[in-house]
Amino acid sequence: MLRMSLLASLVTFTLMACVRSQDDLVTRRIAVSEECLVGKCRFNNAPLKLEPEKIRLKGRAYDFQRVAERLDFIDANGASWQAPERSLTDGASIPEIFVPLIGFPNEPRFVNAAALHDAYCGIGNETGPVYHAKTWQEVHRLFYDALVASGTPDTKAKIMFAAVWIGGPRWYPLGAPDLTLETVPEAAKKEAFLKAKAFIEAEKPKMPELIAFLDEEIREMLRKKRGHGKDTQPPRSPNTPPTATVPF
Repeated sequence: MLRMSLLASLVTFTLMACVRSQDDLVTRRIAVSEECLVGKCRFNNAPLKLEPEKIRLKGRAYDFQRVAERLDFIDANGASWQAPERSLTDGASIPEIFVPLIGFPNEPRFVNAAALHDAYCGIGNETGPVYHAKTWQEVHRLFYDALVASGTPDTKAKIMFAAVWIGGPRWYPLGAPDLTLETVPEAAKKEAFLKAKAFIEAEKPKMPELIAFLDEEIREMLRKKRGHGKDTQPPRSPNTPPTATVPF
């Protein structure tokens, strides 16, 4: 019995170990995390397959690659998502201002989530078939679900989610960019992120609690930027644009 237990522990440790090469990535079985709403999230054809060519985009610090074969994902609500063939990804999706605070998340277990997220809102995919096809809130939440479905520990996934919620792109349902946070200083965003990181590590919040915390930090950033002090009116919903700015 002891021998069987030790063997089971060894197998579990082996499956959990980080993969280091593209060959390992292609053959590795992707675990389904219970944290993703009781394991309902899943990839249908993971792991991600990438074309070997490295592509540099102006103003970006990291190499991009194209998706070689469409990646399909089902979220906890049964909705389908995809990273289409030929879409671009740099394997991270983390806003560059937060990389010094998180480290560049280039482990193979992150690339599936990053490719999905990039397809819906990443640079270089603006003409892609799914770009901005969902709200920014749905797309950023997708990033978290896909991370935990790929075996990312919950705390790490929530920290990465907080980074994209605070510093990632936002847009209106009809595609116009939401620039609400564009003029907020980077220092303020970093401060908000560090508060969120500490909150996640200390409190282990559920996702609704985390999103409420992040939204309050964003309201506080906007209050400070406006100089209104105790502004009791929350900012306009990012998905309720003024009529004049909506392209028809």
